[in-house]
Amino acid sequence: MAAGNGSALLEVRTLRKALREARGKQKLDLLLSTDAPQKLIRSLPPEDLYLALLDIGPDDAAEIVSMATPEQFRHFVDMSAWRGGDEGPRTTEALRWLRLSREGGGNDGRMRFRAQLSGLDVELLALLLRRGMTVYDLGEDLDPQPQNPALAFYTADRRFLLEFASEAEFTAMRQLIEALYERDEGAAGRLIEATRWEQSAELEEAARRWRDGRLRDLGVPDFEEAISFYARPASRAAPEAFAAAPQTQALTAPRQNLLEAALEQLFGDDLEVAEEAVVYAANAALVANRVPLDDADEVREQLADARAALSLGLELLSSGDPVRAARLLVELPIRQLFQTAMGEAYRLQTRARKVAQAARLPQAQSATLLDEPMESAVQALLKPRPLFHEPGRRKARAFASRADLAAADALLDEAEATVAVLDSLGIPPAVLGPKADEAGVGAATLKASGAVRALIESQLAGTPLSLQGTGDENRPLAAGFAQKLDEALQNATAGPRSGPPARAAQRLRDFLIR
Repeated sequence: MAAGNGSALLEVRTLRKALREARGKQKLDLLLSTDAPQKLIRSLPPEDLYLALLDIGPDDAAEIVSMATPEQFRHFVDMSAWRGGDEGPRTTEALRWLRLSREGGGNDGRMRFRAQLSGLDVELLALLLRRGMTVYDLGEDLDPQPQNPALAFYTADRRFLLEFASEAEFTAMRQLIEALYERDEGAAGRLIEATRWEQSAELEEAARRWRDGRLRDLGVPDFEEAISFYARPASRAAPEAFAAAPQTQALTAPRQNLLEAALEQLFGDDLEVAEEAVVYAANAALVANRVPLDDADEVREQLADARAALSLGLELLSSGDPVRAARLLVELPIRQLFQTAMGEAYRLQTRARKVAQAARLPQAQSATLLDEPMESAVQALLKPRPLFHEPGRRKARAFASRADLAAADALLDEAEATVAVLDSLGIPPAVLGPKADEAGVGAATLKASGAVRALIESQLAGTPLSLQGTGDENRPLAAGFAQKLDEALQNATAGPRSGPPARAAQRLRDFLIR
């Protein structure tokens, strides 16, 4: 791979990687524990610094906010104040960042605060002011009568009397006006005068155009481009040089995320291009999934899922070889890598739909008869963006390796076998549906293990099948239950000692006999 660019790029990349791996206050310590924290902070791309602040909690990182460059600070406002869609910028959020900058710098940060304030779009500032105050021009109205004098004050040049609409924002808005006058009295007066005549819709549209243009320059795609990352890939074979590993190869989770391992093989221009491509894919995930950019937890999860998808795409096309993966990362479009991973997720989703349909009571809307962990695995795959619910984990996540794909396939195999076992026992969903209605058992409550228990108990008692009481798992088992269950399961699975039918039978037994 290409080398060059000295150590600066590598130093920044090392810091970016450390920030990704750190959590919460660890990020704060990482940024402030150096001899020259301001230089370090200003070396970061704006999007990386914003995500770090989001994870720390901006209110706990005012000192870092104050050290940011005007471009970085403007990015904070661009990302957090605009929720997306047709909603305009939120005044409270923009004022929050201004407050943090002013308070974080103290007396030594006044110049930095003024520079950050100057970096904001004049249209945005005018819009914030127009929304939040009524302007009385003292040259035209010698005796203005504000409705609430407690929320009014005179500007430094005694040209205007400003009355603010919100008591909650009064202090922040007044401080903004005072800062504008301290920076440039003439410009501040012109800005306030403009708010009397400019229309809010026009100001918002202009501010939005500036903001959207900056985000495009930073590698944030529009919605149509972002959603294309989740399109099903074209059904064509991978280039021969990037052929996947044989299916007979043992599938174990890589010791290291393959994306990170591939990036470590790159240097100079290749590294910079690859990093930019990865950021573009991550931003596409945020845009396509309409993630609120001020929600630290959701942003973090979506970014992790995007990197997992890229790692899986690389593994599928490189046989898990970091050197080949690095070559892929440079030579193939990043969207193709992402779509390669999504193609496998969609394949599993198609299987999951068939499994869910076969395992669902006629009256059920979404829940199936499957016990855990198969039920959670199927439901995660049925999401618009298929996910992997790893057994024992609290939340589903993106597929990150071929081992994840193999594990999901195995769970679906077992789920299909479970449905086959119920059918062999004579209690398929079509039979269980009316029985559940008779017993007043909800479709989301009845599971395969409960249905099998009810069947065995009815056989031992010599009575017709009834699902009455299937929700009570603590009631004692009848005498001879274990032997009768083993006989029934052996007959239903034709006695195999391995494979999905055996696993399905064993899981049902484990649920019922503990």
